Amino acid sequence: MIRRTARAHWPALLVLGLLVLVTTFLVDAGPRTLVAGYDRAARETVAGAPPGSADLVVSSGLPSVAPSDEQARGARLIASADGLATAARQWRATFPKPLRDTIVTADHFAGSSFLPLAHGVNQTLSLGFSSSANAHIRYVSGRPPGPRLETALPERAARRLGLSAGDVVRTATQPALSVRITGLFVPADPGNGYWASQSHAKFADAELKKTPDGNDVTLATGLLDPAGYRALCTETPFGVNAAWTYTPGTARITGRSATTLRNNVHQAAESIAGDASLSTRLDWVLDDFTQRLRTTQALLFLSVSGLFAAALGVLVLAVGLLLGRMRTGLHLQAARGASRLQRAGLTAGVTSLVTVPAAAAGLALSALLVDGPAQTTSYAAVAILVGTAIGGPAAAGLRLPGRRLVAEGLVVVLAVAGTYLVRRRGLPASGNIDPFLSAVPVLLAVAAGLVILRALPYVLRPVKRMLARGRSAVPFIGVARVSTAALPLIVVLLAVAVIGFGSTVEASLSRAQRLATYASVGGDARVDAVTMSRDVIDRVRRSPGVRAAVPAQTVHAARLSVDGTLSSELTVIGIDLPAYRRMMADTPLRPPTWPGGPGIPALFSPTAHAPKTGISVSTDYGIAMPLRNAGTVTNFPGQSPDDPFVLVPADALGRATGGGNTGSVSIFVRGDHIDVAALRRASVQPSLGAAEKNAVSTYREEHAALTEGTLGRLVGQGFGATAVLVTCYGTLAILVLLFAGARGRGRAVSYLRTLGLSRRQAHWLAVVEIAPVLLVAFAAGWALGLVLPRLLGPAIDLSPYTGGSPVRHFVPDLTVSVLLGGGLLVFAALAVLIDALVATRRGLGGVLRIGEV
Repeated sequence: MIRRTARAHWPALLVLGLLVLVTTFLVDAGPRTLVAGYDRAARETVAGAPPGSADLVVSSGLPSVAPSDEQARGARLIASADGLATAARQWRATFPKPLRDTIVTADHFAGSSFLPLAHGVNQTLSLGFSSSANAHIRYVSGRPPGPRLETALPERAARRLGLSAGDVVRTATQPALSVRITGLFVPADPGNGYWASQSHAKFADAELKKTPDGNDVTLATGLLDPAGYRALCTETPFGVNAAWTYTPGTARITGRSATTLRNNVHQAAESIAGDASLSTRLDWVLDDFTQRLRTTQALLFLSVSGLFAAALGVLVLAVGLLLGRMRTGLHLQAARGASRLQRAGLTAGVTSLVTVPAAAAGLALSALLVDGPAQTTSYAAVAILVGTAIGGPAAAGLRLPGRRLVAEGLVVVLAVAGTYLVRRRGLPASGNIDPFLSAVPVLLAVAAGLVILRALPYVLRPVKRMLARGRSAVPFIGVARVSTAALPLIVVLLAVAVIGFGSTVEASLSRAQRLATYASVGGDARVDAVTMSRDVIDRVRRSPGVRAAVPAQTVHAARLSVDGTLSSELTVIGIDLPAYRRMMADTPLRPPTWPGGPGIPALFSPTAHAPKTGISVSTDYGIAMPLRNAGTVTNFPGQSPDDPFVLVPADALGRATGGGNTGSVSIFVRGDHIDVAALRRASVQPSLGAAEKNAVSTYREEHAALTEGTLGRLVGQGFGATAVLVTCYGTLAILVLLFAGARGRGRAVSYLRTLGLSRRQAHWLAVVEIAPVLLVAFAAGWALGLVLPRLLGPAIDLSPYTGGSPVRHFVPDLTVSVLLGGGLLVFAALAVLIDALVATRRGLGGVLRIGEV
């Protein structure tokens, strides 16, 4: 019986099978792709961290001792190379297992502090043993060090010290040490990642350190062999610093493990106590990543859950069409004495023939074609799809009783409760999926659709009365035949809501990122010079591509006085605000204005804590400047919001500092196609020598830091793919709606043709019949898509993508709005086309004789 029924309805079963296969593939491929993207983002984040910042460095050492205690100090574990290796294994064993398993390389270094040399001024030397350096160096002169206090130096460091192989240097310490330089070495492979770490770079060249008087101190590091290190610990009184460096492998860090590893770092730091300490920025790197990851997961899961609900709705529609074709056969079975259970088994068996193989094929194709690990949520979603495709017909065969009004009320209550919980608690901070809270957008869409369906007949009732008075029968008949089927309307509403939600979030995020970038840079570029040089300002203004430039004089550590009494220190910024506002007029940034009133206006940051009256500012360069507290400015480009600062007119600060030639300067630049290299050359001040610290930051670089990266691309690509797929499923729902009503519409049209209805009017009848449903679904879905970001505020914190700035204003995407409006016209044309195709099969005589099309 099952096989005969399947052969009789094979076209509908084929459609159902294809729908299950495609949906199963998407349900499994989507999470696989996302998780693979999360893993790539985790590796990208750790690999992109500053060199050495992700290393776990355990620091300890041996204190300096009196000469008589040198031998006793040698009993300590780390006073030998073998002891250092033993300690390395012990420290690693204290790490939690997940963190320990990520470590791919480990090395250690122990050496003396930098000892001044007697033969040169501002020249120092550290003697130490490294467990890894010998494998990465190549000697260019001399030989490796031997026992006792012999050392080898990096060739560049030796050149800075004026030394060569065979020289003997003496330290200017008490007691003094005589050290022989046995050889000079260079990196064997300078491009190797080994040398990117700061802890290893000392074996490539000497370090340079600036003294307060502006001189450079050379800090060279020499290599000892194990016996030489033992002599350093047991025959000298100088303190020894030891560091064990553990480098995690980026390939071993995944999006799922990032939070665990961050917590493991904190646990490892707590477990290492006593004379040792753990230093790393891996926890900071992973914390920044997990914040962005949580936002990405929340956004994409909210969007993907809508897509899954739309797919499930279309699947139910396809099952409904199949049952409609099987209804006559089921009635015949009932007339022959088949029980409800037998009819349920028949419907379930027929759908199982195509559903189970299609689902298996979809999972197999996903595993074969898509990278990424399989996810439990995918299998749960596939189980829901298969259960719906098989259980739905079975329930229809059993004719299980239901209470539609109670069920609809429950959906509305769950939607309201879920919205309240999301706004109150947000989604789980751990990144785990809460099915109920993540399904809130779907519940809201379903609830909105159900409410609209309940209200639509009452709205259409006066419309039908009005159309009944008209001369044309098409509007009245079309409105009278408006389909109130719940599922197609809800699927279309949900599809439009998902598109509206994604486009609103993307448009709002893009606007917020643009504003945050301008708020950080202050223009298309900013030049920060350490002196208020007029030559630099003029050169910047004349740089290629620069259209306008506004300088801001900055004086640090100015003194704020209240009624003549020193109150605090702050930064004073002098700027021509009207000129700056004119320059930034075509950007989202809105610099403040000077409020009117007597005296010199001043805008204070919130942390300045300035009173309203009796305030003045003085600097080391000029006289006290009385100010009028004209208000508060929350932020200013180049200034930290936590640091106190005040904005004053540029001419007033210039007079107070003796002509405005003191302090530093930030030059805000606007222009088209600015030559950044030329801008950097223009900002150079050779007269400052090694202390020259001018910096150029650009809008393009800052904006790229916010928008680029794997997670940022995943959000954009995820929203785009979801919009395309949900549009396809929405289109399928509308097609089902049109085909489901085609037979009844054809019967009505055939009878009306005998009363004079023209073929053109018959085509318009299809448009009028679905127009109210589409208009309501599109309007309600689009409105819900715009409101969802506001309703789900805590669940979609976008600040990790805006440099910490919250996104408060959600604006619709006008392009998507226009496309959705055009979609209405496309579907109207689709209705006419389908009606025309069905009309070619209508037989007017057959309808009049037997009442069928």
